[in-house]
Amino acid sequence: MDAHTATTASSAPAAAVGPSYFDVVYPLTILILLGLAIPALLMSLNAILSRFAIGTRNTSAGKVEQYESGLPVSVGSSGEKFSIKFYLIAMLFLAFDIEVAFLYPWAYMLNKSAGWDIVWLLVVFLVLLEVGYLYLYKKGALDWE
Repeated sequence: MDAHTATTASSAPAAAVGPSYFDVVYPLTILILLGLAIPALLMSLNAILSRFAIGTRNTSAGKVEQYESGLPVSVGSSGEKFSIKFYLIAMLFLAFDIEVAFLYPWAYMLNKSAGWDIVWLLVVFLVLLEVGYLYLYKKGALDWE
């Protein structure tokens, strides 16, 4: 090898080589296998150990009776009507949920622009919501009784 070949070979820039296919797929394969194996192992262990921990079941009339919050449940029609009070709670939940859904685009725009016009837009939105809630409160729509 002559001097000219040695200098040109060493001065050439190295080609940028990314990670190989094996370097990317191998960790993902291990992660997926562990993600499947650990829950399967825990469920199997639970099934095996629960047979020893539970033992025989002593069923009596009191143990199989239905109850909710410590009170017996009357067995009857499942189509019983709910009080209108519960619909008020559902509507308030939906109103607050939609309010939060409108705050997500605002937060995104605040992050992108960071201008005071976006802040004032939120203030106007919240003031309008508060005026609506105050109107409902004055009319007595938010009273439970």
